Amino acid sequence: MEFVIFWLICAGVTAAIASSKGRSGFGWFLIGALIGIFGIILIACLPSLNGRPGNTYYDPETRTIGAPPTSTRRIRSCPQCAEEVLADAKICRFCRHEFASART
Repeated sequence: MEFVIFWLICAGVTAAIASSKGRSGFGWFLIGALIGIFGIILIACLPSLNGRPGNTYYDPETRTIGAPPTSTRRIRSCPQCAEEVLADAKICRFCRHEFASART
């Protein structure tokens, strides 16, 4: 009997932590009920979703999660293959088309 009570307490704590992090409390209650204390450890390690935009981006170099980076590089389309290449490119990296002159 004590084992079942402990398991339900773990499920409730897991749900409370998940709810405070902007995740589904009921879903995490079920996960906590299935895996017990490991559910608490798992949800404690996950990042909070509160105040975060729906579009998230993971940068493997800095190991951070945030908005997708905005590019300041200028691009243009290749007239032969229609792929996007840098505006300063002299040769298309996809089809090897040589541009007359690099745009500045």
